[in-house]
Amino acid sequence: MKKRSVIAVDLGASNGRVILATLADDKLHLQEVHRFSNEGLYIRERCYTDLLYLFHEILAGLQKTFQITDSAEAFGIDTWGVDFGLLDQEGELISTPYQYRDSQAQGMIQKAEFLFKKGGLFSLTGVQDMWYNTTYQILGIQRRNPRIFENADTFLMLADILGYFFTGKKSLEYTSLSTTQIYDLKNRQLCPEILMKLHLSPSLFPEITMTGAQKGVILPRLKEFIGIPPSRELLLIATAQHDSASAAYAVPTEAPHYIFINSGTWSVIGMVTDTPVVTEEVYRSGLSNEGAAFGKVKLVKTIMGMWLIQELRKYWKRKGLPNDYTTLLLAADKAPAFAHFIDPDDPLFTTPSNMEQAINTYCQKTGQSAIDSPGGFYRTVMESLAFKYRECVEELEHITGYQTDTLHLLGGASQDKAFCQYIANATGRKVAAGPVEATAVGNALIQFHALGCIEKEQEMAALLRNSFQIFEYHPQDQAVWNEQYRKYLSFTSL
Repeated sequence: MKKRSVIAVDLGASNGRVILATLADDKLHLQEVHRFSNEGLYIRERCYTDLLYLFHEILAGLQKTFQITDSAEAFGIDTWGVDFGLLDQEGELISTPYQYRDSQAQGMIQKAEFLFKKGGLFSLTGVQDMWYNTTYQILGIQRRNPRIFENADTFLMLADILGYFFTGKKSLEYTSLSTTQIYDLKNRQLCPEILMKLHLSPSLFPEITMTGAQKGVILPRLKEFIGIPPSRELLLIATAQHDSASAAYAVPTEAPHYIFINSGTWSVIGMVTDTPVVTEEVYRSGLSNEGAAFGKVKLVKTIMGMWLIQELRKYWKRKGLPNDYTTLLLAADKAPAFAHFIDPDDPLFTTPSNMEQAINTYCQKTGQSAIDSPGGFYRTVMESLAFKYRECVEELEHITGYQTDTLHLLGGASQDKAFCQYIANATGRKVAAGPVEATAVGNALIQFHALGCIEKEQEMAALLRNSFQIFEYHPQDQAVWNEQYRKYLSFTSL
């Protein structure tokens, strides 16, 4: 196999990475070249994503990459879903994009129900009603500051804006656009009824590109700044720009139907399908249809993930307490098992200033004692997440009719051996943990597929197993965990 290289730019809700991915000797090799923080920017009442800062950091990462090698052929950018920005007629960014945790979308689900009836947006798009959806952000902006949309000429998702900055070309990629609750997954088009009721002109939306398409080549001035040799071009390929869609492409299995759990700031649990499943049962269960790589669909549930731990660690850092994972894991191991239960999706945990206080408020309202140690908080969150995963897995299996004995755990949480064992115990299923950098891996694999380096998707499972160590965890103490699951349900259904 000829050595080939691409660059995966992976922007998560807490950090961003620029990763050089090289295909050689039937293995995929990853080298993290640049890492940078990425947190919501709070100014007065608003929460923003500092897109110009992200562009600057990606540029720095590309510069560092071409100091290492000049062989990279392409790059792809993935980000979280739902967030967007607007350009004016001159192609300039109208304002810094709002982050999905901004409060202006609050109460807009009720406004949308007035416009479309309850469940109406789901029936039109296949996308679940979630408090952070793009539709509710749009309604909130139109209510609070309609001037922003009055001056808008082009609507782009975050990765599309960054792509425009690099290439000068405007386009919308399928997987990220599918998260907006504006795009009709069944008919593969922007929904005319939604656009009309949101007072959005179809001309606001540029060409929709499918995964694997070329979005353009890097602009000459940027090419020179980065240090790309004059004889080479750097393509921007439309990877699966929604990060969970890239991660779902990095599952090391040939099974036609499998369940993956991408556990990062959010936990995304799902199954890839050929077509959306838009039924009343899916809607009631809280599942959602989103675009998957190369025109497929993933039926998923998105729940709070490591966000709770991230916010706890921030609080402990401000208090001067140890907050490194090694210390927390040891403390959690010494904490009593099943001492407390929480619903990770409770609204208390959405944007608290003090996550410790939010969790203890939940314990108080459900008749539980307060948690008084970092180890106790950590163990409570991880045990409760494992039980929440079981709920979601059972819903997916029931709705799709496909049973599985293996769960594929992707992302950073797959490194936590205790958590992996909790999931196996809670669900009664084997857990195959890895790859850790699933989103960056999927991002790169999609680029290699688009470049013709990997012709058959079936080849990828073997490539992944050959490249990354996949750890397996088998269920233990099933009687105990089944009993505690019933107890968990009693505290989370109050």
